[in-house]
Amino acid sequence: MRSLGALVNVLSFSHPHVRSLLSEGLWGFPDDKLGTNRRKWDLLEVGNEVLVYGEYEGVRGVWFLCEITDKFENRNPVKYWIKNPTGYPWQIRLKPILPYEKFDLDAMEKIKPVRRDELAPVFGVRIFRAKYDRWSLLLFGDKKEPLVSYNYSTFSRIKDELNVRNREVEIKKPEHDKIKEIIYQIGLIQNRFPQKEYPIDGKKLDIVWRRTARSVPSVAFEIQFGGNLFEALSKLKHAFDLWNSIPVLVTTTKQIEEAKRWIEGSFHELKDVFRLVSW
Repeated sequence: MRSLGALVNVLSFSHPHVRSLLSEGLWGFPDDKLGTNRRKWDLLEVGNEVLVYGEYEGVRGVWFLCEITDKFENRNPVKYWIKNPTGYPWQIRLKPILPYEKFDLDAMEKIKPVRRDELAPVFGVRIFRAKYDRWSLLLFGDKKEPLVSYNYSTFSRIKDELNVRNREVEIKKPEHDKIKEIIYQIGLIQNRFPQKEYPIDGKKLDIVWRRTARSVPSVAFEIQFGGNLFEALSKLKHAFDLWNSIPVLVTTTKQIEEAKRWIEGSFHELKDVFRLVSW
């Protein structure tokens, strides 16, 4: 099975003709004397992937990966193409895949494109050595054939680079019990006689460390990811009042500032004693 990809150069996302792409995913290619555009268009199939190149806010590069959802000849006027409404009969419809699943100019501010100055030296797309861009259709294939200018592996590399640059990193929420176990194991290694769920006046501290198996806690830990910081800090203060335990709050980087405000306010007398650890 043949692998074929394409790159469509729309010149600039501010060009009036690009409204057809932004509004309907519609793009077209003109007739030319040699019929080159028609023959390239003939090679395209529904399901092929297309990289969309253009200039946005002064930056030229590949901004979108799309899929061809339709392909047709159309000689009727297209309202968006005000300079030549019937001049681009070899038409395709594109559905964005990456970085977003729709064309959105506002969202483009967040996109990290594969820039023009990388396409020739890094990826070997020689056409971008030229000083100026022009509307064009480039084909990438895994077989040598007329009008296919570049190897499909080059297309894949550009596509993968666009994906990597714009991938949203999933930050997993810390797991309360997992962090508790880590602190417990550290206590074992350091001979601190750790204990989970240590009772304190009808409540429980997540972890305590002790100097001996029978001594009162020397360090008290509360792990708080979301929820009631005040309650966690109150238990730690109570541990300090009862046993002179070092109070340690383990929380997220987002909640550190909130914890500091509580400590500098309601728990200000212990502000030099509390220890805050972000996870």
